[in-house]
Amino acid sequence: MIKKCITAEAIRQYAAASQDLAPIHLDAEAAAKAGLERPIAHGMYLMGLAQSLYIAEHPTQWITQYDMKFHKPIEVDSVVIFDFAEDDCFVKVILTTEAGDVIAAGAFAVKEV
Repeated sequence: MIKKCITAEAIRQYAAASQDLAPIHLDAEAAAKAGLERPIAHGMYLMGLAQSLYIAEHPTQWITQYDMKFHKPIEVDSVVIFDFAEDDCFVKVILTTEAGDVIAAGAFAVKEV
C-alpha cells in the first residue's frame, strides 16, 4: 500500500504535458460549477501514477497491458491510497480515499525484463 497526496502542482504539470487543459482540472470556479469543492485529478494521471509507483518498487517488471475503471473523481490536495496485489503475471490495483471510497480499480499485465 502506498499513500500519495495529489497536489495542484502535479495536476498542472500533467495538464501541460498531456495538453488536457480542461478547466475542471485546473480552475476552482469550474470545479465549483460542477459541484466539486476543488479541481479534480485527470484519470490518466492517476493510472500513470499507479504504474509508476508499482514500477519504482518492482524495477525488473515491465507493464505490457493495463485496464482501469474509474468510479469517482478525486479532488486536488486529497490523499490516494494505491493498493497492489500480485497474481502471477497480473497486478491488481485499487485506488481509494483515506475514508475507503474506491476511486478506481484495474489491473496490469507484467513481465520480467
